[in-house]
Amino acid sequence: MTDRILDTFMELAAIESVSLEESGVAGYVMDAARACGFEPYMDKAGDVLGGNAGNIYIKIPALQIEAPPIMFCAHMDTVTPVKGVEPVIKGERVVSAAKTILGADCKAGVAAIIELMKMSSQGEIEHGPLELVLTVAEEKQLQGVRHLERKRIESRYAFVLDAEGPVGKIVNASPTQDNLLFVFKGKSAHSGVEPEKGINAIFGASWAISLMHLGRIDAETTANIGVISGGRAVNIVPDMVTVEGEVRSLDMGKLEKQRKSMVKAALEAEAAVGVGVEVKVERAYEGFQIDSQDALVQLGIEGGKAMGLKMEVQSSGGGSDANFLNTIGIKSVVLSIGAREPHTINESVKVKDLSKLARLCAEIANSAGRMRIS
Repeated sequence: MTDRILDTFMELAAIESVSLEESGVAGYVMDAARACGFEPYMDKAGDVLGGNAGNIYIKIPALQIEAPPIMFCAHMDTVTPVKGVEPVIKGERVVSAAKTILGADCKAGVAAIIELMKMSSQGEIEHGPLELVLTVAEEKQLQGVRHLERKRIESRYAFVLDAEGPVGKIVNASPTQDNLLFVFKGKSAHSGVEPEKGINAIFGASWAISLMHLGRIDAETTANIGVISGGRAVNIVPDMVTVEGEVRSLDMGKLEKQRKSMVKAALEAEAAVGVGVEVKVERAYEGFQIDSQDALVQLGIEGGKAMGLKMEVQSSGGGSDANFLNTIGIKSVVLSIGAREPHTINESVKVKDLSKLARLCAEIANSAGRMRIS
């Protein structure tokens, strides 16, 4: 299995697939499904979002086991930089030889799903009915999964392959995220001739940011300012600047408190500097918390036990397709996929983790026949 899934991953990683440009990976997945004797279906999410591919659905009939259907999900898109990505094996890891991300997030998950198809088609595993879902635009705040054709999915339970770190983790809690957009409005003027007639919007934004508590707020809460845009030239007092940020928390009370404190900082800058401020808050996605004793979590633990792997159950500060799936009635947890330092040019994945992830999915599918999921 190791050589086969490694080859699959290397081929996938070499395909550039930033969000809304996933057609290359989508075509690869659909060809792999047909080669295994399964008929994939692609929805219209790409058309709605302005991309070149939609979400993919693949159903695999049960083999020797009676169990409720289980869904495995991974996303096909990556972040940037990815232009010229060149996956190479370096010791026990796969890395990118270029100054790009590797794309193990989430192509390690995609490779595991393809390997699951191959194992099933060749009778190498026994399992209940499986539903495999590959999504687009996950890295754009879960846009693709929001356009799933819900009626096509029978499963009430899902494992999303998307958490960082060595294989063996189950994420059973993820935060709610709010996005914040601040628009600071000042007054333009010639900076060398009559600067006193201007109101510097960048200065106002800087004042506000200096008052914000950012980074790790506590064990459950984080906040960030990530994008600042504004100004036209060095000799013009800037009359407008936009500031984009976010706040995440596992606790809704803490989320609200941190969000309000950031808005308050912006309004204090308005009063102190004289800029106008417009604030827009938007819910990016809802969080979820599933009890560690829940049957779905225990199924993941049982799957690991079957291969001698002790699973760790923990919360995460990141979002995934599982956040949205839980809101539409598909109880979901997230499995770690072996990706290290995702979203950076230092990203890597251990070769052994690729085959370990595929085997874990197979053991979970097999264990579903022995577990009571409710």
